[in-house]
Amino acid sequence: MKFFDVLQPQVELALEKRGVMPDELLYCAKADLDGDGCYYDVYITLSKDSVSVISGYEIYGKPKKHEKRRVLQDFEVKDFSEYQLCEIKRMYVDRYQYTARLMLEDEQGNEFAIARFSLGFSDKFEKFSQRVNATKNGEPIDDRLLLSAKTHCDICGERYPDPNRPVCPYCVDKHSIVKRMIGMFRDFKLEVLLILLTLIISMVLSVITPIFSAQMFYDDVLTVGGKYYGKVLQIVIAIVAVNIASMILRVVSGIVTSRIVPMVTHKLRVKIFSSLQNLSLDFFTSKQTGSLMSRVDRDSQNVYWFFVDIVPYGIMNLVRIFGIAVIMTIISPVLSISVIFTIVLIHIVQRRFYRSQRKLYRKFDIATRSANSVLSDVMNGQRVVKAFAREDDESKRYNKRNEEAYNVNVRINGRTAKTIPFIWSVCRVVNQGVFCLGAYMVIKGYIEFGALTALVSYTNMTYEPINFFTWIGDRWARCMDAASRMFEIMDSEPTVKEPENPVHVKDLRGNIELRNVSFEYEAGIPIIKNVSFKVNEGQMFGIVGKTGAGKSTIINLIARLYDVTGGEILIDEIPIRELSFADLRRNIGIVSQETYLFIGSIADNIRYANPNATMQEVIEAAKSAHAHEFITKLPEGYNTMIGESNISLSGGEKQRISIARAIIQKPNILILDEATASMDTRTERKIQTAIDELKKGRTIISIAHRLSTLRDADMLCVIENGEMKEIGTHDELIRQKGKYFDLYKLQSQALKFIND
Repeated sequence: MKFFDVLQPQVELALEKRGVMPDELLYCAKADLDGDGCYYDVYITLSKDSVSVISGYEIYGKPKKHEKRRVLQDFEVKDFSEYQLCEIKRMYVDRYQYTARLMLEDEQGNEFAIARFSLGFSDKFEKFSQRVNATKNGEPIDDRLLLSAKTHCDICGERYPDPNRPVCPYCVDKHSIVKRMIGMFRDFKLEVLLILLTLIISMVLSVITPIFSAQMFYDDVLTVGGKYYGKVLQIVIAIVAVNIASMILRVVSGIVTSRIVPMVTHKLRVKIFSSLQNLSLDFFTSKQTGSLMSRVDRDSQNVYWFFVDIVPYGIMNLVRIFGIAVIMTIISPVLSISVIFTIVLIHIVQRRFYRSQRKLYRKFDIATRSANSVLSDVMNGQRVVKAFAREDDESKRYNKRNEEAYNVNVRINGRTAKTIPFIWSVCRVVNQGVFCLGAYMVIKGYIEFGALTALVSYTNMTYEPINFFTWIGDRWARCMDAASRMFEIMDSEPTVKEPENPVHVKDLRGNIELRNVSFEYEAGIPIIKNVSFKVNEGQMFGIVGKTGAGKSTIINLIARLYDVTGGEILIDEIPIRELSFADLRRNIGIVSQETYLFIGSIADNIRYANPNATMQEVIEAAKSAHAHEFITKLPEGYNTMIGESNISLSGGEKQRISIARAIIQKPNILILDEATASMDTRTERKIQTAIDELKKGRTIISIAHRLSTLRDADMLCVIENGEMKEIGTHDELIRQKGKYFDLYKLQSQALKFIND
């Protein structure tokens, strides 16, 4: 079994107990949700006779010595199902916006979900489904394409968590991450030094306070024959001065930190965002928007803790522990050794407690996310819920999911309520034990009373740094994970790169030539196959074909949003790989079916392609796009804010603003990608009139499903399955009675039927 995910030994054992022999399995795929949408570790396996689904919790322990990845200790089974292939008609993937379902259809036509998963795993389960269906039908399976895919770590054999991000969290070199993070201190060295300086001085003052307030006060001031006997006022003033200085430094540290925190977070976010902007389009198409937003926002916040919390407070607490240990040893080696031993013992107990708590926190996180998924699902589907009067059922469903979170939370709070007081009771007992032992030593004359008081104070002071190093581990892990993702973005190289010495051409004439162009998004699966054609300056060139034929891919290649994998594209006899990005993109304007407008004013959206455009130029572009009329009717005209929580525009209005944006760019090459699709007849006519204005004096490449809009094109080509089947004028292609003729005839019959 080579594909798709590694079946863990604990899961193999659980399957074997249920009659599934691991050595008979052909494929295994892992999902992160069960059929009901609950967060579990779900393994779906295929043998020559059946499909089995086992879900539960993977329970990990501490890595063994010299091992980097966590060790799976147990697999807590929640559910198991098995389906015989002879009873399965087919398996398929049902995709939603953010998640997808793995569906089975039985021979009676019943369909049901056996697992759910994040959308990023869809490709894996599509391939898994193909192999289930092929095994069911006795068809041959070709796994050669899977052999070239890099899905598992070469070091530990574990599958990459993100199929589009070949980074193993178990084998990533944490030392190199820490080294790079420390190297980033030069960007924030002044800020971190200010925080560190105020903290260390404040810490030093707090450490020496017991010497003044206890040992010196009792042994040297109040004791007859002491070094400072009778100088009560001076010592009191010194104690008050030290406390005031320590308090002032803490206030200064808080002020400095409050000013530095926003700046550090701001710089990190800008650094990540700037790195993202340098990447190619394929990086963004392979990532979910929410994931990228979390990298800019949440990951920068987690990395920020490294600079203003982990390092400064870590150093401060290390110095504090060292200073306290030295002072206690000087005062009384016997008592200090017993205290240090007890503190280490308490620290071990705390670590074991928090480690076991993490399992419950994981279950609580899973249950909470499951309840939230129901909440989000119902809130977004309120129209459907009310239409079918399912309010009570949805309340019961949410109550059931929320009850799981409640039960786990009760266990967490119960263990905390029992364990934490016990730990601190031990601390108090130790403290009292030190005091009793110290009192005995005072009576016997081994130490002075002031020294004993100072020792008790230092014993209490050691609990704070110990507590810090206990809980900081969780924040450290999150910081390192976020840093690895941040460095992944910073280290990523764009697949579409500008040459070191690009060719600069201010105005391209618009002669475009494709020479034997081939392209594939995924290795081994060609999308464009050996396409060649030429568009002369000032011509209108139309591309037609069925949905998915590769038409939009061709215009993406011409705009160099992707690089061809075979052949080359030339503009004015210059390979586009040699042109500068700025000159190429300035000379190419794109009007697509999927119009995107940014949050902001209408004027800003129109001048997005030319930020220096005057308001008069914006208005002229809007008039040319037949958008001026509806814009002037809006509450604030061109200053009307559009986008989220602002004025909403119709599809036709958005399209006309998009055309105005292309007009103000004044490109020499215009690409129209289904610019009038999905519009009513009246809106289409207005948009078509605007496009006709835009065509004058430019090279036009147009894609359209309505062949009537391309009838006046100087040249047309037909694309089918990534291949160019025909090329010629409208009349020539009609006379050939080939693919174009069939498409034209089919649309004519459809229009005739509608008119009748």
